[in-house]
Amino acid sequence: MYSNKKWVFVLMAAVLLMSPLSSIYAQPMDSDSVITQVEEIEQIEGERAAENPQAVTEQTTDANEPAADPVQQAPEPHPNTSASSMDQAQFRNLAAGLPYEWSEQPAASRPDDGSKLTDGKYASLDMNDPAWVGHVRGKTREVMFDLGEEKSIGRISAHFFQDYPANSILVPLTVSMYVSDDKVNWGLLSHNATQLLWGEGPPRQETYVWDGNRDGIKGGNTDGKLAYARYVKVTFTMHHSQWEYVDEIEIMGTDGMVEGAVKVPAEQPHFLPPGEATAGIHNLNLLYNGQYANGLGDWNKERIIPNISYVNKDGEPTDWMFDGVLYLGLASPAGRDFGLGQTNLGDWNWYLDKTFAAAGDMQQLNEATKEVGSKLNQPDHKMKVVLMIPNPGEYLNDFGDVDGDGVTESFNDSAVGKEKAFENREKAIQWWLDQVQNIWQAQQYSNLELVGMYWLEEQISTSATGPALIKSVSDKVHGKNMKFFWIPHSLAYKSYMWKDVGFDAVAFQPNYFFGDMDADRLEDAANLAKQYGMSNEIEFDDRMLTDGVFRERFIDYLNSGASTGLMHQGFKAYYQGNDAIRNLAVSKDPSLRLMYDWLYQFTKGTYVVNNSPAPEVDVFLNGHMMEGDTVVPDTETVQFTWNVKDDDGSGLVKVTAQFDGKPYTSGTPIDLTGKPGKHRLDITVTAAKSQTTTYIITAAANADTMSTHVKRFEEQKQFMTSRAPRSLNNYIALMKRYEGTDAVQFNKYLLGFRTRLDQLAEAKMITDTAYTALKEEVYNLVGNLAEGKPATASSVEGSSSRLVPEHAVDGFSSTRWASNYVDDSWFQVDLGEVKSFDTLRIDWELARANTYKLLISNDRQNWTNVIKDNDGIITAHDGKETVRFKPVQARYVKFQGIKRNTDYGYSFFEFGLYNLSGAEEVMPIDGTTVDVNESAKTLTIDGLLMDGNLAKVYLKIVDSKGKVRHNSEVRSTETGSFEFTVKLTGNLKGTCDAYLSTDGMTEPVKLTFTYDKKD
Repeated sequence: MYSNKKWVFVLMAAVLLMSPLSSIYAQPMDSDSVITQVEEIEQIEGERAAENPQAVTEQTTDANEPAADPVQQAPEPHPNTSASSMDQAQFRNLAAGLPYEWSEQPAASRPDDGSKLTDGKYASLDMNDPAWVGHVRGKTREVMFDLGEEKSIGRISAHFFQDYPANSILVPLTVSMYVSDDKVNWGLLSHNATQLLWGEGPPRQETYVWDGNRDGIKGGNTDGKLAYARYVKVTFTMHHSQWEYVDEIEIMGTDGMVEGAVKVPAEQPHFLPPGEATAGIHNLNLLYNGQYANGLGDWNKERIIPNISYVNKDGEPTDWMFDGVLYLGLASPAGRDFGLGQTNLGDWNWYLDKTFAAAGDMQQLNEATKEVGSKLNQPDHKMKVVLMIPNPGEYLNDFGDVDGDGVTESFNDSAVGKEKAFENREKAIQWWLDQVQNIWQAQQYSNLELVGMYWLEEQISTSATGPALIKSVSDKVHGKNMKFFWIPHSLAYKSYMWKDVGFDAVAFQPNYFFGDMDADRLEDAANLAKQYGMSNEIEFDDRMLTDGVFRERFIDYLNSGASTGLMHQGFKAYYQGNDAIRNLAVSKDPSLRLMYDWLYQFTKGTYVVNNSPAPEVDVFLNGHMMEGDTVVPDTETVQFTWNVKDDDGSGLVKVTAQFDGKPYTSGTPIDLTGKPGKHRLDITVTAAKSQTTTYIITAAANADTMSTHVKRFEEQKQFMTSRAPRSLNNYIALMKRYEGTDAVQFNKYLLGFRTRLDQLAEAKMITDTAYTALKEEVYNLVGNLAEGKPATASSVEGSSSRLVPEHAVDGFSSTRWASNYVDDSWFQVDLGEVKSFDTLRIDWELARANTYKLLISNDRQNWTNVIKDNDGIITAHDGKETVRFKPVQARYVKFQGIKRNTDYGYSFFEFGLYNLSGAEEVMPIDGTTVDVNESAKTLTIDGLLMDGNLAKVYLKIVDSKGKVRHNSEVRSTETGSFEFTVKLTGNLKGTCDAYLSTDGMTEPVKLTFTYDKKD
């Protein structure tokens, strides 16, 4: 198990052969390496494959071999390659035209009319070919055929499609084939692993085949080559997120029972029980003791005690909890990974020294076991110990000299040849086993018993020598009278052949805790474990302490284990991240301490399924109960609290919250400055089941809020001169004048504010903090033309509902769109009608583009670059990126990826389009008004100096005949305003012009007024 890697990596690593997922999800999680080789090479299926090499290559044609027309023709029936009681040429397709039953119906978008699998029409290399039947997510699919009566069956084939990553379609990892006499009890014919492997590439096909003449019958210990049965079942495992497409299934055979046909004994699926194979271990606790931050890889006695025994609330042991401990490490101090074949001899020695030091991890476990045994009056109790075997890998050139001959061992085939590289791997592992045995015997731990070794790589290597190496290691482990343990992840390649390569005890990982999966993943993992004769792992980590969703997932594991029989019947391994069990044990939160109690009950087989619904909760914003969505000024600081309704006091109820996708603690103040727009508060209440309620808090911006922000920033000395805030306040004053009454004039001064803000930033007269916050106000008030509009994309990462394109135009900073891992990906938004715009804003997630284009269209057929230089190619930048261009008009706007910047796809939180041009230019003197008071015979002219300068303003009045009748000047006030008061006389009767100017103005501002009162 990989505690320092992220599980989402596992979900897709198999797809991309070691490509990681977006680091926004980086958490200490389970599992990591999936398929570690990029080459698509032949597989060796243990000793059975060695005896019949043709079984390896028969599955399909070489995926790398070009073909003129690879799937237009249906696969030919497999030729009879050896003597049999009947010429296979007499076989016919018993499934032709036959109806069948699905365990779960295909997706509505890729339906099956009940005949597509048996109509003889093979689909083309096109996902849109209607012959394909599509499935996505959920449990292993089963399709069952009733032949009407018992018949002789010699060959079964199932035809699948792959188009990844362009269209998120993968072939199944495993296809299994069964027969039955009663449609209840099934005998196994074969498990078949993909031979194409997963990886990027053009569309392709794969046909999975069981051929009795070639493969024999896997189940029932029979030597038959033909199966005699009425019912046939084909199952295929589902990827957690990608699509799987199937079209034709053929069952080749003949009527009646021919010579050599046998009934296949049914085998009842079952968990691997605790016993001899598991060295007597029922519950194996994983303790990670590699190099971890904050000392989490260092285990002391006090930390271990709650991990091996059940302690009461005072921390005193009252019973044993786990009867086995697996020590394993991932990272070395040099940052190399023990599980990925990166570590060298120095790293291996470091781990041994650390683990077996005088006061090291193993001694601490011994002391903890001794202390617990003493307190439980069982001083002779011995804790069973399993220790990891590092993965030597297949590429390291300079591992180190393990035999003292002065030559460093190389594991790389290309450097020393396949035989020598294999021999060196064996030599290194033998050295490891000898070191462990010698140190153990020398230490003479009083209360520990070394019972097994654990293979750290979580799948059977896809290399040709992978199975053979594990078989060799198994022989060495057994030669030292120990058991061989393994915990494969849910996408482990050929995990079903665990017995063939020599493993004794295997716990299959569901991986439900970590991924974007439905709860039926647990049932599916249990069914697969039973089908393969394995058991299951229980998985959780420290996130369940702070996140109700993960706490519910932990409870789902316990409930599933109790319901499927795992709790009573199966050997169990427990992945806890680094420190979850101890943290639950010492927690003062009753709802978390209860989880520790339940875990203990589960290990003892006394846990009772709990599906208690979550109670309701009252949520308060700044002390006022929220009835729903809320609008507050973005000048406010907000804080949220909550009360659980009808809490029964059991300690089961737990409330957790997230604000804009990040954990939120009750009562924490949140300053909304610089955060105008929509925000999400997600309150999750968990009993056994959880309920999440989402509240939308809109932080509203307007002229008043902008004025408040400018004032605050001025008080905080975030302006370099007093002129800067004066200037901005003048624009705000004019915005306020027209707010709600004249949108054109409001927009004029809003855009003038933006221009002035940019000028201040360029002149370094404002801090980045103030500039960024005020710029967000502008964008919010201008409005994102794309927000809420229909959005589509070429793909969605993992077909996840959390990453759909509409999340990039929903106005929330915590939701996002993400593509598959393909350079040629696009995102498109329909503005509904032709709109003008000149600015693009993309709020990138870490998985950003390196280069991309922005295209526009009015018909979605003809597209034009908005950027005219460099062929329209834009170089992306981290964070919130703004791209300005000449104003354009269009209805459809497309982001077209050119090249990714990471191994991930493209992902952004928000995609914004803005129109920042077209408003009338703001004059240096603006906002002027003229007031003629005829009764008082006075003229008042006022206005604002928009640059914020304290300067002289000049007034000249010209009468209706063109004669200058008045000249005066005033100095602007501290607020940047000015005012003239002029006595009206007979000379100013009629219509007059007033001219305002300051030093440096090339053209004055002209005003007109009329004075008609007689003397």
